[in-house]
Amino acid sequence: MSKVFVIGLDGATFDLIHPFIQQGYLPNLQSLVSCGSSAELSSTIPPVTASAWTSFMTGKNPGKHGLFDFMQRRENSYDLAPVSSFHRDGKAVWEIAGEHGKKCIVLGVPVTYPPTPLNGLMVTGMLTPRGADDYTYPSELKNEIADAIGEYIVYSDEVYSKGRGEIFLNALHYSIQQRAKTAAYLLHKYEWDLGILVFPETDTVCHGLWWAYDETHHQHAQVGAHAAAPLANGIRDIYRDIDAYIGELVASLPSNTTVLVMSDHGHGPLRNFLYVNNFLKQRGFLKIKNAPASQIKNLAFNAGLTPRTAYGMLLNMGLGKLRRTMDKRRGGRGLLKRFFLSLNDVDWENTCAYSIGYIGEVHINVKGREPRGIVERGAEYERVRDELIRDLRELKLPNGEPLIEQIWKKEEIYRGAHLDDAPDILFFPKNLETIAFGDFEFGSNKILEPSYGVSSSHRMNGILIASGSTIAPVSSLQSPNLTDLAPTILHLLNLPIPRDMDGRVLSEMFSDERAIEYGGSAELERERSEAYSEEDEAEVMERLKDLGYIS
Repeated sequence: MSKVFVIGLDGATFDLIHPFIQQGYLPNLQSLVSCGSSAELSSTIPPVTASAWTSFMTGKNPGKHGLFDFMQRRENSYDLAPVSSFHRDGKAVWEIAGEHGKKCIVLGVPVTYPPTPLNGLMVTGMLTPRGADDYTYPSELKNEIADAIGEYIVYSDEVYSKGRGEIFLNALHYSIQQRAKTAAYLLHKYEWDLGILVFPETDTVCHGLWWAYDETHHQHAQVGAHAAAPLANGIRDIYRDIDAYIGELVASLPSNTTVLVMSDHGHGPLRNFLYVNNFLKQRGFLKIKNAPASQIKNLAFNAGLTPRTAYGMLLNMGLGKLRRTMDKRRGGRGLLKRFFLSLNDVDWENTCAYSIGYIGEVHINVKGREPRGIVERGAEYERVRDELIRDLRELKLPNGEPLIEQIWKKEEIYRGAHLDDAPDILFFPKNLETIAFGDFEFGSNKILEPSYGVSSSHRMNGILIASGSTIAPVSSLQSPNLTDLAPTILHLLNLPIPRDMDGRVLSEMFSDERAIEYGGSAELERERSEAYSEEDEAEVMERLKDLGYIS
């Protein structure tokens, strides 16, 4: 029987891989490219980890699976909470495969916490709370991994900050090693038909060190070439390290295995932070309460007392990790809200629009949808949305060029049962070199300012490499999308494709002409009978407070 092994390189891009291959640093990825099919893989809109990986696993657009960003409003509240596996609407590819008797090993896929039962093994990935001990299925698997491999790093806590570059890179190399050793152990010991292994380090290192790699980056000039030199090859060395483990893992796989190497999105330089709520506040779409505490915070905010100021001080002192640790502590976000302007200070009865999320997302304060919505559905909603779009188009870069490159109404890109939950307006800044600062609702008192700390941002062009006996060398796949991978994986496993998936089977890369089989959708709807009790969900949400996003 055929097997499929998926290697996810979070945020990987051919913009880095091709030069590294040409320089001779990635021989194993080069071998997979040369003997198989490869192409850029389009991500979700926006190209954010939480929505993108969920589209990968379900084969559905965010309008169907319901996850649009890392954060979402809690029901009947304006408080924000991180998404989790509880919030996903739709079965993951490993759940569908398991229902057909296939054994699956899933290691490190983001937004899989809390782990859910499957026909096989799971170790959760990004968005697993710091310090959580229930990150495996079955639960005893974590002890087995600890005994066989040693410490397992679900997601590294290290962030780059001044004077900690070597510590940052060493932590990433260590987590790569432990992740690869765990994968090799599980793949060797247990039976499996579908294996999935995700390395988040390719994303983490780019966010931290793109400035050192890219001499044209504004942070490179600020830090200086001398300081950048020791870290200039940091991104390359992380890719090189992973490439070596890919070679070992692929060499150990059975001959009937198809290997897919993919990423959820690409990467590129980050130039600016855009504070969308400040723009909405300036244009009168968002109002601050007249309450004394909110007005005092607003005065302090206007004077420059902001999270951006505090974060900049921590970075300059080499204490970037302290900021992450504080954010992840229970109540850490509550402390920020206590001293800095936040959504808690918004006068919702007089606010028409607000923004949450990392890349160009605006929500209308709709009556009957938001807890204190004021904008009526229908003509008023469309009027407000059209006015917002006109105003957003007026935003300019420092050089005077338009900031917004593309802008959509949600129904232009999403479809499905969760369309109403989607941001009402989505936009892409030029070249995606500007992101909406997502650490806090009012991170700075500016509307646009040069980025700091994080030096790269996500791009739409991820990667796809396919290799195996059933894969024909194809110079160019036909515009593959992230949603295409779940149906393609099922086809490789000789399983029917659910009709409610948005993706297609990438049939042009196969050497055979086996017909694609589709299954009915009714029996493939997500089972709700195994839903967690309210007590279970409350306990998980308590753990998720460790992420710092629930006060």
